[in-house]
Amino acid sequence: MTEPAPAGAALGEPAAAADRAGLSPLAWRAVLGCIIAAAMTVLDLAMTSTVLGSIQESMGEPLAKGALVISAYATAELITLSLSAFLTRVFPARTYLVLLVCLFVGGALLSACAWSFESLLVARVVQGAASGAIMPFAYYAIVVLLPGDKHPKAISTFSILVTGSYVLAPVLCITLGEWIGWRALYCVAAPVGALGLWLALPGLRHMRTDASSPLGRKVNAVGAGAAVVGLGCTQYALDSGQERGWFSSAVVTLAVGAAIAAAVLFVVTELRSRHPLVDLRLLRLRPFLTSCVFNVVGGVAVYSSYVLIPVYLTTLGFSAADIATVSLYGGTVQLAIALGLPLFLRRIDTYLVSCTGALMFATAALLPFLAGSSPPYVVIVIALMCRSVGSGLLLAALGLMATRTLSAHQAASGSLLFNMARSLGGSVGAAGCAAFLTIREAYHAHAAGVSGVPGVPGVSDTDGAGRSLALHDVFAVAFAILLLLALSLATGYALRRIRERRAALTTDG
Repeated sequence: MTEPAPAGAALGEPAAAADRAGLSPLAWRAVLGCIIAAAMTVLDLAMTSTVLGSIQESMGEPLAKGALVISAYATAELITLSLSAFLTRVFPARTYLVLLVCLFVGGALLSACAWSFESLLVARVVQGAASGAIMPFAYYAIVVLLPGDKHPKAISTFSILVTGSYVLAPVLCITLGEWIGWRALYCVAAPVGALGLWLALPGLRHMRTDASSPLGRKVNAVGAGAAVVGLGCTQYALDSGQERGWFSSAVVTLAVGAAIAAAVLFVVTELRSRHPLVDLRLLRLRPFLTSCVFNVVGGVAVYSSYVLIPVYLTTLGFSAADIATVSLYGGTVQLAIALGLPLFLRRIDTYLVSCTGALMFATAALLPFLAGSSPPYVVIVIALMCRSVGSGLLLAALGLMATRTLSAHQAASGSLLFNMARSLGGSVGAAGCAAFLTIREAYHAHAAGVSGVPGVPGVSDTDGAGRSLALHDVFAVAFAILLLLALSLATGYALRRIRERRAALTTDG
């Protein structure tokens, strides 16, 4: 899932106040159009997660391959996100948004017409690449086109529309997905993208960028190449490791080595470059580094759930329409939380809000673990509600935690680093969840003395018992990780209060 970035998560410098004052109606229209384009990407990802089981079934692919639909999207999104600051300096605003929306819509239509699983993956990579740039561009438009006192209103509108996509997604899955099929859902991007462009383009005509400046087009090419190679090799290793026997395969071992080398090269060149993609020196700020580390774990949890929940509900015998119906409860609760979130964040410490979110997320993993192989329907609904509330509180509070540690001139790079941390966690989480689930399914199938599990040569599980036990294991691990995250956040809150008290005593003394 692509969640909203923190306020101030924009790229580029604001336009002059005089220009803003003269463009107020068109500016608001342009910002709304950019927000709708960003919400389009969230809606698409939410619908894909809901019908993932149907996609796997129609394509005849096992879980490990089906999860590629999510993980390949997340990896492409991360690559483009790392380049987004440079890209906004290369293209004029109107041209940039048109290219991004057309790329995303084109990828969506290709997904709808996919003739094979490989063609679907290519289409999802195209969509992920566009999505990784659309979201930061929407914040870029907010900061550049609107005065500072209008940013909270614009950010609130952003959060409401993006969160509303989680409510709309299951509704569309119940209607279009059930009546026509999952391919019809990808056609929704065309009218939504057209609406976003129609609203945005008139106001973006006057939006200033650095596209005409030669300095604006300079970039650390070595760092960009290292990022692409490193992320690509990481994705390949995660996706092919189970099938090829992990480090017993020379190809997988080479991919892991290349990923590590590329990561080191990226860090070294970014620190030395005069035109870095992102300012890695911000990680020297301990509070910001802490929020980014927590955000990686949050990304693992959110994107893993995109893979895990459809598999879990499909194993229980839910159809795509049933999954969409259950997801609607969670989406509705998430929208309600989004409406009240600004109030929570103003009155309650961000550490406590994020800790509460992690605990709610952990509860969402604990309930299916305790319920066993035949959970009551109400338990499933409560678990999905806890997941929606937990993810909303956790990611929003972490975003605010990161923003508060940065000055105005650090906001652009800080936002990119923060969102890259979440996308990196999401890419690893989606692929890792599928790989771990496949490994545990094979283990339980072997223990039961059967052979031939889909995706694992020589292992089968015709009655689904191995899958149920594997899901049980995954929920246990997810609960442990999220509980550890909650305890870490609680510890961070306690340590900060201790430092504040010591500072107060020193001042009084």
